[in-house]
Amino acid sequence: MIIKSLNKKALNLNLNNTTMKTKELRQKLIVDFGKFIQDDSKLEVLEGVFDAINNEENSSVVSESHYVTVAEEREKYFSGQSESSSWEEVEQRLKAKYGF
Repeated sequence: MIIKSLNKKALNLNLNNTTMKTKELRQKLIVDFGKFIQDDSKLEVLEGVFDAINNEENSSVVSESHYVTVAEEREKYFSGQSESSSWEEVEQRLKAKYGF
């Protein structure tokens, strides 16, 4: 019972600390953005950053079929259906073939 109580207190302290850090960060960003957007050239840079963030969230450079292939190959590897080599084995083959 004491451990549960201590864990709850620790969790609450951690959450309160995180919340405080988030609030402090938010206030700092508001102040910094206020300074930043007074210069039109910096405002354009900021717009570019936000556009890049939005584009990253909306689309991926990697196609969905590639993710599927990676997941399938990973499953084969973990189930023992595919062969693999240790780094030492790969290194030996490279040395033998190319003299590295």
